[in-house]
Amino acid sequence: MEYNRFTKLNLALIKNLPSDMQSELICLEDTIPDDIMATIAFHDSVYKKERYNFLNYRPGLLQDMYQLRYQKRKACENEDFINVETDINIQFIKKYPQFKQLIEGIEYWDENLNVVKFVPIDEYLAEN
Repeated sequence: MEYNRFTKLNLALIKNLPSDMQSELICLEDTIPDDIMATIAFHDSVYKKERYNFLNYRPGLLQDMYQLRYQKRKACENEDFINVETDINIQFIKKYPQFKQLIEGIEYWDENLNVVKFVPIDEYLAEN
């Protein structure tokens, strides 16, 4: 049986984001996966305001974000959205390991959306 992989974010950390991590995420000169960025923005109004202000002055970075969304949409034509989103999140934390703690781990879901397995992020990264 094949399962969908879902990124379980560390909401406790995101709700109380350390200021140094918040600053680094605000000024990151690279795309942040949509679900990570949206979750942080939902729980942190300072991050939301400052990140969007930062992006407004970087049209190239905005273009990169739109390109990533387009690539994600194309990938979803062949694979489940949740798996594509999880792959993008994993690529992000492999590139920026300082943000690894934003993700608790990977949940494997069955077709009824029941969690059948949870793999902590360190273990998942070691296996993949």
